[in-house]
Amino acid sequence: MPVISRAALRPVALLAWVAAGLVGCAGVPYVLHLAEGQLRIQGHVETIDEVLASGRLSADDADKLRLIVKARQFAVDRIGLTAGRSYTTFYDTAGDPLAWNLSAARRDKLVARTWQFPVVGEVPYLSFFDEDYLHRYEQQLIDEGYDTLTYELDAYSTLGLFDDPVRSTMLRRGTLSLSETIIHELLHNTIYRAGEADFNESLATFVGRQGAIEFLRAEFGEDSGWPRAAVNYYADTDAVNAFLLELYADLAVFYARAISADEKIAGREVVFQAARDRFVAEVRPTLNYPEVFDYLAELPTNNAWVLGHYRYNLNLDVFAEVYVATGRAWPTALAVYRAAAAASGDPFEHLQRWLAKKGSGVFFASPVICSRDIDTP
Repeated sequence: MPVISRAALRPVALLAWVAAGLVGCAGVPYVLHLAEGQLRIQGHVETIDEVLASGRLSADDADKLRLIVKARQFAVDRIGLTAGRSYTTFYDTAGDPLAWNLSAARRDKLVARTWQFPVVGEVPYLSFFDEDYLHRYEQQLIDEGYDTLTYELDAYSTLGLFDDPVRSTMLRRGTLSLSETIIHELLHNTIYRAGEADFNESLATFVGRQGAIEFLRAEFGEDSGWPRAAVNYYADTDAVNAFLLELYADLAVFYARAISADEKIAGREVVFQAARDRFVAEVRPTLNYPEVFDYLAELPTNNAWVLGHYRYNLNLDVFAEVYVATGRAWPTALAVYRAAAAASGDPFEHLQRWLAKKGSGVFFASPVICSRDIDTP
């Protein structure tokens, strides 16, 4: 089964930085390279109708493109997400990677390296269209003593600033992953809180997952097997997320010990190896799709990796409780999520207070597992 990077690790609103007169920590050359990459994409898009009419796509890719169109319409009509003209055009990368994402973290504690920008606030990742530039920047961070995490992006959101096209790299995904990705990215167009990546990404994860289940049910029917496959797959991700939360907690305890930074860096491998062993012995046997998560048996000794997973599935149960408490009414649930994004203070605490008034109050937090894929229901 293919391994597909999660779209939620994405660039932020690219040219908004330029318009805001960004000088910032990443510097003008970085912003100019982003602007150039984004403008190159915008200058070479085609309408989806044109692409489908051309006949140049394989039958499988053409079906996936039609699925994207349907998922987009479902997100607008049934969930109430803001789409604008996003995912009405197509950008062909000609087989080349679209972009790359870079994040970093301290080696002796679970603290992410962040960058500050106008409009979007503080973000824990940067994105690159130039692979050589990416590696030069990553090496600088490594030389400064950071763990780093880089991977290829196949999709991202510009927060509605541009009409985001379907990128040809997205067609490598399967039915479930494509459905979730479109809804996830359109959530970013709809609700965004500057400087709160954990909230933004986790909300998009919940809405993307729940929306994908409902879309597949509406599109293919319950008897198709897709809704059940999605539920089973997300049950696996919940189990893996609980496992990763335990790793996060174990690392937090270890890094809090009264020892030197060098001793923490040298000794953390014991914690990571214990987690690998626990996954193989305790977690993997419980999964519906164990082969999808086999890579966790060799998870890297890397704090950036841990944090990169963590920020995408924080407090998913809180978002789910809100959705259930509204009677599974998306317009009402989105209004509550939007109010949390706009509230002063912690947006998660805002949701918990809202739930307390509704008489609900069981909260859990779980770290994220990057999206993998399943081929068939």
